[in-house]
Amino acid sequence: MAIAALLGSGACGDNNTSTTTGPSTTSTGSGGGGGGDGGTGGGGAPPTPESTREFFEQLVLPGLTAECGACHELGGPADAPFLAEPDPYVSITSWPGFVVKDPAKSNLVIHPAEESHGPGKTPLSANLQLKTLEWLTMEAANVPEKDEESVFSVEPFKPILGGALNTIYLDSIDPSLQYASISFNAKELDGTLLQIKNLEIHPVEGQAIHIIHPLFTVYPIDAAPDPDPIDSFSGVDQIFKLDTGIVVLGTGEVILTNWQKDAYLGIAFEQIINEGGGGLPTGCNDLVTFQNAVVPQMQYCADTCHGGANPQANATMDLSKLLAIPPEAACAQVRARITPGDPANSQILIVTDPQQQAVHMYKFMGNKNNYAAFKAAVTPWISSEAQ
Repeated sequence: MAIAALLGSGACGDNNTSTTTGPSTTSTGSGGGGGGDGGTGGGGAPPTPESTREFFEQLVLPGLTAECGACHELGGPADAPFLAEPDPYVSITSWPGFVVKDPAKSNLVIHPAEESHGPGKTPLSANLQLKTLEWLTMEAANVPEKDEESVFSVEPFKPILGGALNTIYLDSIDPSLQYASISFNAKELDGTLLQIKNLEIHPVEGQAIHIIHPLFTVYPIDAAPDPDPIDSFSGVDQIFKLDTGIVVLGTGEVILTNWQKDAYLGIAFEQIINEGGGGLPTGCNDLVTFQNAVVPQMQYCADTCHGGANPQANATMDLSKLLAIPPEAACAQVRARITPGDPANSQILIVTDPQQQAVHMYKFMGNKNNYAAFKAAVTPWISSEAQ
């Protein structure tokens, strides 16, 4: 769900983040104390940057590490690990709302000065802000345009790599697809191979999404768009509804042999249409365990996000009836975000894990013990749903 807003047993919202749409620590070895001025540390002047990546790693990352790293590393209390290792450049350029066409509107520049950044947080130092804007301006020049020849296509995006979960929302194609998403895990196998697996389509209630022939396209820097040379999903013709429980797109996996490092990725469809009439989510098999073990873990989440406070979160997973007796509707909603019998591949555990980079507004504020308690509580129910 990178952008999926799911649950937690503490708080679903996070005063330290400002995220939307789309798997550590904080430096690549180019760091050193940036201090309050976002400097590059001692040791003499670095070589002249030859790319946007090098500019970031030499002139921006050290300052961000010094000023932001304590919170925004993977597992940090800010729940927004945009400086995650092993490649902070990939982490920050794939984080929603950071690399945008207008650098002045980047959340990386705006959010630190906002009240929602949290008590005691400060804007970027003046020098670091200037360097960051300079770098974001360079990145903005490389943001590819959406394929206007394809009616059914999403905006090109930087995938989160390292096997992390990506979630791309589909409303830019058609407003009636609001809150529907496509999710997958992405991993570079080498410089020219990108593995995409666990490809899933997630409709919401009232949607029957008819998909024909999805096509992945690589958008290299300073080169023409390059569609999947194998056209791996040319034969796909599927309908996805909540009441069927079918989520896997095609074979669920593709390896793009034309991948280039730091490229953008696009997804177009011969057709993707909401035909309407999608029923309610598939019901639960083990309602008793859900009520006894899962409901207490999710009450705060229902109160802060998924019970109606956050429209996207609520549409993605509606917990407004969590306290009903029995909680059939809420259980069905949560079941749509798990893989029955397979906790490790269930989204409610992936996106809330402080050690995973998937974009989500709550990751237990980096508290591994709280996450472990949540995982222990919901795992028996996830396992029992396969029966």
